Amino acid sequence: RRDLTSVRAVDDSGVATGQTITLDQFDSILILADAVAIDNGANMMSCDSRSLSSLLIIQDIQKKLYESLREKDPSTHVPCSPISEILDSRTKSLLSVANCKGYIMSNQIISSVIAQVSEEKDINAVLLEILTAEGSETYIRSISRYADLENENELSFWDISLRARQLNEVAIGYKPEELEFKQAAQYIINPPEKSVKRKWSPGDMVVTFSED
Repeated sequence: RRDLTSVRAVDDSGVATGQTITLDQFDSILILADAVAIDNGANMMSCDSRSLSSLLIIQDIQKKLYESLREKDPSTHVPCSPISEILDSRTKSLLSVANCKGYIMSNQIISSVIAQVSEEKDINAVLLEILTAEGSETYIRSISRYADLENENELSFWDISLRARQLNEVAIGYKPEELEFKQAAQYIINPPEKSVKRKWSPGDMVVTFSED
C-alpha cells in the first residue's frame, strides 16, 4: 500500500494501543517471508516476490517521507534500509535491482546449522543458546557494571570478559564513548588487541550475551 502514512501499534489481543509511527522513524525494518502462503502451498519464489514487493513499497514510502521532511528540516536523518528474508538463493540476483542493501537467507542459515550439528553434536547446545528465543540475548551494558572506574580505568578487554563471565555473561565486544556504532564496527564484535590495556570512560558500552 503506497498510501500508507503511519503504522499503528496493537496489543496481544489486536486492540489498538494509540501509538503510531511512520516508516521513516524505525531504527530497523525486517520483512519476513509469508508463512501463511507457504503453509498453503506457495513456492519459495512466489514468497520471495511478495517480500521484494513489500520491500520496494516501503522504500518508496520512506523516500517520499524523507524528501518531504528534508524540505522543512535539512538535518533530517536518512531512514533505515529495510532487510528482507529470502528463501530461494536465485532471488539474490534481483536484490541489486531492488536496491536491497541487506537480506537474510533463512534456509541457508538452517542448512548451515544442520551441517555443523551433524559434524559436531556438542555444538547444538551452543547454537540453541544463540538462536532460540529461550536462549541468551544480546545486551549493551555500561562499563560501570564490570569496573569501578574511580579506582581502576585501565583494563584489557580480557579483564572485562573475565568479569562478565563471573556474572554469567559472555562479552563479545565494546563501543567506545567517542564513537558512533557505525564507526565502532571493528570493536563491537571480536575487537582487536584484546590483551592490551586501554583507558575506559564512563560512557563506554560492553556488548554481551546473557539470559537476563
